[in-house]
Amino acid sequence: MDRVPNMGMRRDLSQRVSLMHVDDVHQCSRLKAACEAIYERNNTVDGAAIERLLKDDSLVPTTVSVPFFICG
Repeated sequence: MDRVPNMGMRRDLSQRVSLMHVDDVHQCSRLKAACEAIYERNNTVDGAAIERLLKDDSLVPTTVSVPFFICG
């Protein structure tokens, strides 16, 4: 919240780049496995198999497609 006043300013863009979240390989592989379990093996999103994969880090099986998304 302390960065809200910078929105729309040059500093905002530099902060978005410098503070960008990058998923590590372990997170990416767990998310990929969860999506495969849901879409290829018809597991439910709220099922035990998906919860085992994602619960530790409170991850959500969603892929975001934006220009700055980096995985790994």
